[in-house]
Amino acid sequence: MSEQHDIAELQAAVTRLQQLNSLVLATVGQDGVPLASYAPFAEYDGCLYVLLSGLSLHTQNLQRQQQANVMLIEDEASARNIFARTRLNYTVSVTTIEKDTTDGIAALQAMKAKLGNTVDVLSGLPDFMLFRLQLEKARLVTGFGRAYVFVPGDVAGAVQLTEKNAKTV
Repeated sequence: MSEQHDIAELQAAVTRLQQLNSLVLATVGQDGVPLASYAPFAEYDGCLYVLLSGLSLHTQNLQRQQQANVMLIEDEASARNIFARTRLNYTVSVTTIEKDTTDGIAALQAMKAKLGNTVDVLSGLPDFMLFRLQLEKARLVTGFGRAYVFVPGDVAGAVQLTEKNAKTV
């Protein structure tokens, strides 16, 4: 990216998507089978946080694999073209955070501020676990032929994907 205007557009897209209340969560089971699910989330201290039931498959997968992919995607109703919805994928590393630690309390406060009082109810349940999703790699698609990869937090360093570099970036 070389033009300031393009960087501003990319940053605006990232900001819009991060204001969503839920993310799509992709994990892999013990048997190697992929699982797609969703979870409400909040951002705190440069990471995403999710509060998940220990009874769910995605929680078990996160505990075992400690890595995942998340997607924030534009609502179908507001998309100009269903085939080109704006979306942001993050490759993430996963850490379980104790709910009663300083980080856990701060993350839960961020979740409550964004998602409401249900966070208090769920965080009080013994089977619900708090996970930190550390952002490692980002891929933003803003339309046909407009896909970019970048280090999270550094949209200015985004590289547009082309036929020539798509397999090497």
